[in-house]
Amino acid sequence: MHRPVRGVAATVLCLALAAGATADPQGVLEGSVRSSDGLALSHVAVLLEGPSGPLQVTTGPEGRYRLAGLATGDYSASVDAPGFVLDGPARVSVGRGRAAAHLDLVLSPAPVREHVTVAAARGEAIRSNLGFSTTVLDRQRIEERAAPTMLPLFQDVPGAATSRTGGTGAQGSVFLRGGESRFAAVLIDGVPVNQPGGAFDWGTALPFELEQVEVVRGAASSLYGNDALAGVIQLVTRRAEDGEAPSFRGEAEAGSFDWQRYQAGTTGARGAFDWNAGVQRLTTDNEEPNSRYEQSAVAASLGVRFSPRTRGRAVVRWDDASLGTPGPTAYGRPDLDASFEREDTVVSASVRHAAGRAGHLLSAGYARTDQVSLNPIDSGCSTPEWEGQQAPFPFCDFPNPDGFQNRTARLFGSYRADLSLGTRHLLSGGADIEHETGALGNRGDDLLEPTRTNFGVYAQDRVLLGRRAYVTFGGRVERNDSYGTEAVPRLALAYRVRDGENATTLRSSFGMGIKAPSFFESFGQSFFAQGNPDLEPERSRTFDVGLEQRLLG
Repeated sequence: MHRPVRGVAATVLCLALAAGATADPQGVLEGSVRSSDGLALSHVAVLLEGPSGPLQVTTGPEGRYRLAGLATGDYSASVDAPGFVLDGPARVSVGRGRAAAHLDLVLSPAPVREHVTVAAARGEAIRSNLGFSTTVLDRQRIEERAAPTMLPLFQDVPGAATSRTGGTGAQGSVFLRGGESRFAAVLIDGVPVNQPGGAFDWGTALPFELEQVEVVRGAASSLYGNDALAGVIQLVTRRAEDGEAPSFRGEAEAGSFDWQRYQAGTTGARGAFDWNAGVQRLTTDNEEPNSRYEQSAVAASLGVRFSPRTRGRAVVRWDDASLGTPGPTAYGRPDLDASFEREDTVVSASVRHAAGRAGHLLSAGYARTDQVSLNPIDSGCSTPEWEGQQAPFPFCDFPNPDGFQNRTARLFGSYRADLSLGTRHLLSGGADIEHETGALGNRGDDLLEPTRTNFGVYAQDRVLLGRRAYVTFGGRVERNDSYGTEAVPRLALAYRVRDGENATTLRSSFGMGIKAPSFFESFGQSFFAQGNPDLEPERSRTFDVGLEQRLLG
C-alpha cells in the first residue's frame, strides 16, 4: 500500500532536482510570447538558432519560456504560428553566468488572422496548434457584422444551425453538429449558464459588450463535465487592452417596427486597473400583434494587477427583458394578453498567479435565470381558418393568472493549475464544484424546489511531438448527485504538414460527452412531468478529421 506513495515522492523529488539543475553556470534565456494586443500565448513553439544548434521550447503559463545550458553567443528566434508574424527583430546575445538573457516576442496577426481561444483547451491557446474544430468571432468581426441579436452571428459558424420562434426576443436555439439545442455547454466568462439539463434560450441574448465568441465543435465533457455533448459556446465580456487610454462611446439607432436601441460605455486602463462598462436599452414592436420586446442590459469587467505575477478580474452581466407572446398567429387569432418575462444575472471573479513554470487560476461564479410565462385573461375559443378552409374543431385559450415560473441558479467554483514540464509539455489539471437549485412550476401551486451538487476533476497534457505534431489528451471524472460517477476522455492531434505562410494543417479529434437530466426529468411531480431520480446521463461520442489550408499568404 505504501510503495505507490514512495514512488510518487521519488518522482516529485526528481522533478525538484531537475528544476534546481537549471541554475547552471552556462547561458540561460527566458522570456514570453504575446500577441500585439497583449494576450499571453501558451503552448507555442519557439525555435532558436545559434551556437547550441537548433533548439525548440514551448511556452508555458502566461506565455513564458526558459532554456538553460546554452552556449555563449548570438541567437535568433522564430515562432511556429502560421496565423501570426513576429513584430520586430528576434535576436539576443546569451552569455555565461547566472544572469539570464531576456527576449520577449510580440506577434501580430498575419493576413489570414489567427485567433486565441480559451474554451477549446480551457486555457489560452492558438487555434493552429489545436486539433479541435473551433471558430472564434473576435470583437472586430462582431462589430462589423452589426447583428441585432446573437443568432445571426452563429449563422456564420460552420457546423452550427439556428432557429427562432418569432421576432426579436422570441425563443431562440443553436444546434451544434446536428445535436439538440441542449447539447452545447454555454459559458459566460467561464461560468456555466445552462439550466440544469442543458437548456439555454438564446432569444434574449444580444451581442452586447463582447470581446469574442468561441465555438468548439465536438464533445468536450473531459474539460467541462455536464452539457458539453456536442460542443461548447463561450461568450467573453469586453475588456481593455494593457495601457489602453480611457475612452467613452455612445450609440443610438432607430428603425421600422419602432426599433430603438441606445448604448453607452467606457473602456480604459490606468495604473494597476483596467475596466470596461456598458449599458444598453432596446425596444421594438416586432411585426406581429402583442409581440413588443423590451430589454435593459448592463455589462462590466474590472481587472486589477496585484503584482507582475498576480492579476484579478471581476465580471458582472445583467439583463431584464419582457416580450409579448401572441401565439401561432398564422392560422389563428393572436393572444393579446400573454407575455414572457426574463431576468438573467451572471457574476464571476478570478485570481490568476503565474511564477516560473507554474500557473494557478482560482475562480468563482454565480449564474441565475428567472423566467415567468403569463396569460392572465381567458381569450376564449376560436376556429382557425385559411384560404376558405376551416379547422374541424376550435382551439381554446388556457389562461394562467398566476403564471408559470422557471427559476434556476448555479453557484460555481473552480481551481486550475498549469505546469510547463520540460520543453514540450504543458500540463493542466483542476477541479470544479457547482451547486444547482431551482424553483419551478405554477406559481399558484407549491413550486418544485430541487437541488443538485456536481463535482469533477480533470487533467490534460498538451505536448509537442517532433517539430510539427501538437497532441492534446486528457480526461475527467464527474460525480453528479443524479447519476453517480462517470469518466470521459478526449484526444486531439494537429499536424503541420507544411509550414510557412501557406501552411497546411491536419486536424483530428475524439471526445465523449455526458449530460445530466433536467430537474423535471429527475424530480418532476406534475401531470405532465413525472420524474425518475434513477435516470442515467445522456452520452455522446464525436470524431473529427479535417484539413486546413492557408492560401496566398
